[in-house]
Amino acid sequence: MSVRTFYKDLVKAVICLASLALYSEGHAQQVVPLYKGKPPGNLSTDNKEQFVRPEKGRPSIINVTQPTITVYLPEHPNAAGTSVVICPGGGYLRLTIEDGGYDVAKNLAAAGIAAFVLKYRTWRDSTFIAYRDLPMQDLQQAFSIIRANAAQWKIDTSHIGVLGFSAGGHLAAMGSVSTRGFRPAFTWLAYPVVSFTDSLVSRTLKSRSTLLGNSITQQDKEAYSPELHVTVATPPAFIVHAADDSTSLVGNSIVYYKALLAKRVPAQMTLYQKGGHGFAQYNAAQDENWLPAAIKWLRLNGFYKQ
Repeated sequence: MSVRTFYKDLVKAVICLASLALYSEGHAQQVVPLYKGKPPGNLSTDNKEQFVRPEKGRPSIINVTQPTITVYLPEHPNAAGTSVVICPGGGYLRLTIEDGGYDVAKNLAAAGIAAFVLKYRTWRDSTFIAYRDLPMQDLQQAFSIIRANAAQWKIDTSHIGVLGFSAGGHLAAMGSVSTRGFRPAFTWLAYPVVSFTDSLVSRTLKSRSTLLGNSITQQDKEAYSPELHVTVATPPAFIVHAADDSTSLVGNSIVYYKALLAKRVPAQMTLYQKGGHGFAQYNAAQDENWLPAAIKWLRLNGFYKQ
């Protein structure tokens, strides 16, 4: 082996170890499996999960078959006992779980809000009986576990909210309009995929075909478009989006916001001129972190007290 090859391999090894260290750091908190044994809907107990840190793009987890929640409890819980389940984005193919999960959870915990990063199942060929409803099943199971541990975790079960990024925003919105299972008290949506109707699905969006498959009926599109199912019972929402988002078109947030207003459901929306897609909690294009405004909105609506 040449000296040049040796040092090249050494650099690769150091980068790999650094990535693993950062990944482990994100898992320093308590990790709770959503199910005992084989999760319902899985064909086997195989675990092919991988953490990937590409040279370009955001670090993410792929091939998730064993869903969990990672628990971030505040040292000083706020008086309202607020908690948030965080659904990372990734087009239902992967989970951008660091900046769209763990980083946000740490900041919420620092603000006195219990946070739970949901690692829901992602699509993988020949792995599930039927994939389309498994992310929602995982979200509902996360709610059940949190409610069961509410006293221990100092959580008010009437103040459990959900935050979703991109495809995780679609999952959060679906959970917010669902008439089955637990419905969150409030919803935060960051550049969400909301509608599966043709006019609001961009050319680069993979969420719809990944979740529902390639043979999608009009009935499917409508059933999985949360803006069409908003009622007076839908929880209040805080929404953030950038007008120049070419992946999840800004119209997704606008139609959901309008649907909430039509039913007189409290809602607040911030539309950035620039920011693109996937900026997590910090929009670098406009040098703004939207999380403090979202917490102020919680206080305005009685979900947060200091």
